[in-house]
Order: sequence, then structure tokens, then C-alpha cells
Amino acid sequence: MNITETYFIELLRGFVTGSKEVKLNTTGVDEGELLALAKRHSVQGIVWHMANTLGHKFSDSTRAELSKAYDRTVMQMINRETAAISLCRKLSSEGIEHILFKGLTVSSCYPVSELRTFGDVDIIVHKEDEEPVREMLKNMGFSHSVADEGVVNAYKKGREHYEFHTALNVSLIKGQEFFDDIWGHTVAFGNDGSKMFEHEFHLCYLISHIEKHVYGGGAGIRMYLDIALYIKAHRDEIDFENVRRILRSCGLDKFLNTVLYLCDRWFSLNVPNWVEDLPEDLYRRVCDFTLSGGIFGELGHTSNISTALHARMSQGRKGARMRLLLSRVFPPKYELYRLYPKFEGKPLLIPIAWLRHIFSVISGKKLSRVKEIAELDTDSASTKQKFLESIGSGH
Repeated sequence: MNITETYFIELLRGFVTGSKEVKLNTTGVDEGELLALAKRHSVQGIVWHMANTLGHKFSDSTRAELSKAYDRTVMQMINRETAAISLCRKLSSEGIEHILFKGLTVSSCYPVSELRTFGDVDIIVHKEDEEPVREMLKNMGFSHSVADEGVVNAYKKGREHYEFHTALNVSLIKGQEFFDDIWGHTVAFGNDGSKMFEHEFHLCYLISHIEKHVYGGGAGIRMYLDIALYIKAHRDEIDFENVRRILRSCGLDKFLNTVLYLCDRWFSLNVPNWVEDLPEDLYRRVCDFTLSGGIFGELGHTSNISTALHARMSQGRKGARMRLLLSRVFPPKYELYRLYPKFEGKPLLIPIAWLRHIFSVISGKKLSRVKEIAELDTDSASTKQKFLESIGSGH
């Protein structure tokens, strides 16, 4: 890591530990690079909060940009949380049992909860309540789409975004049966009838969710910040040996070690003594992999396509490129519905949707993606696969 990246992490460390000083001053820090890092990882508000608290001096233009981002973050998060609470009360009044998880519940662990940004609110409902929820939100003026391989119903109205699940999408890990009993691991969240996960269960899920993003392209440092603050807030309610046992059954014990090691090294989190150090060269590669990507991982279409290729290579190197090409030309049903919403709920028209998609590809709108796949370096994808396996990711 360079001076600016080190300073960036020290600010985040101070946010977790509550330290009134960090190891570095601003000497040698590239303010443009710092602003880019903060924006890329959606922690601009935290960077301003810590730098301002510590009295670190920046140029007037940098101070103005960070201050503006801080104010915008606080206002947006207050509005989103208020709207989400209102929706949850509406769900409860309609007799729709629901569970809040991820962003909105994790934000309560932050020293300043409004600085934990989230673009959408994740809610779990029973399968039989999917249609009542869709009808209710339609009447409230929300548009509907499908996401996450067709298993999530997404709703949007203005700046409000909600994703309704009926299960936790952990299909890529083994031993996923642990995550099937979602309703048996809940406690009350607030006093409006909402539920949240028990902390130990939620921690196991959050770590599996990071792994999903790491394998799918990468995970930014904010995801690890979530884990550090979540553990700090709920340490007394978490049995780490049980977490280790559960994630071992899911094939994620090595990845758990990676996450806890990074949280200790980056944020001075007190971790169990069984956590092993990463080799220094591997640690440096993880830092580059994490910091160079956006909040949900690597940036750019090419890297995403490369990730898709190595995912198919894990199922067999032979024919991986052709399988990827076919998936782009003939996308699965859920992806067709996302691309062409008017076909949703009309399975007999799927061949017509495919023809439309093929025409779109041939006409040039997506031809560049096909060309990228044809030119992909399978050796590079294989190298990335080995890196992921070294940190406990990969399927």
C-alpha cells in the first residue's frame, strides 16, 4: 500500500477503535487519490468525520468536497431509514411478517449510524406473501423488477429501493442447510413488528455474503468495516467457536480466517487466537484486490466478464468460454425479464425475447461483450481462481 492508502485505512481504523489519533499526518497524502478511494468505497462521510475530528488539514477544495459528501450522506441515510421504517410499519399493519438484514441493521453498529451508506433495503418475507407485497407496493407507486438470478423482487420509487427475498441466496456454498431456517433465528427489531437475525446467525451470513462478492468480482473495504463494527458491537453475544464450526460446515472456515485477519490488521479488532496470519505477499495482493475495486469489487466490464469466465472454469476448463458465450446470447429467464420487463410472467414468449436479445447483440449494442469473451485470456482467469482459493474463496 502507498502512503495515501495507508492513511485511508488509518482513518477507518480510528473510526472503529474510537482513537483520537492515527499514526500518520497528511504529509505525502495525495488528496485526489484519497477522495477517489473514499468515493469508490462509499466512505466519504467517514473520512470527513475522522479527518475533521482529528483536526487534519486539507486544501479548501478537498475540505469542501468531503464536507458536502458528509452532509449529503447523512441526509440521504436519514431519509432512507425513515422511509424504510414507514414501509415496515405498513407491512406489519397488513399482517406481513418480515425480517430486515444487512445494511439497515448493520448501520446501528456504526459510531455514527447515518454514515453507513446503503442503496437499497433488504427485507425477507414468506413465499406466500410475495404477491400481497407486490400488490401493496404497486399501489404505493413502486416499479417492480427481478434481480439476483431471479430470486429477488426489487422495487423502486424515486430514491427508495427495496429488495424482497424469500430466502438467503447462498447457493454457491456447501452446507447451506444452516441458512435455510431463517425464521428460527430472529429477534425483534424495533417496536413496529419488524424482525432481525440473531447476531451470531447474521455474522455467519455477512461473512458468506462477502465471500459471494469476492468470488463474483471483489468486495470493497466497507464490507470488512461492517464485520469489524458488527463484532465490536455484539461480541458478548457471539460464540466464535460456533461461528467457526458453522462456516467450516459451509466450506468457509479458511475464508473466515482471512476476514478476521484483515479486520484485525486493518481495524485493530481483537480476534480469537486461532486466527492465522496471511503470508505477507498474499496480504499485499489482498490489499490491492480490495482497494483497487469499488464497493462491490473490481471495476470495469472486462474484469466482470473475466470473473464470469473463471466461474465457469471452476465447473470444467473445457468449453468454459463457449458456455459463457451461450449465456450471453441466450440469457436465463430471470435475466431476460430484467432486460425486457414486458415479457415477465409470460414464459411462452421467452423464445421471442431471446430473438429480440440476439438482434440486440448482432446490431452492435452488445457485440463488444461477445468480442471481449472471445479474446479473454483463460490463463489469467486461472491465475485469479488460484488467488481466490488461497484466501478461502472459490467453488
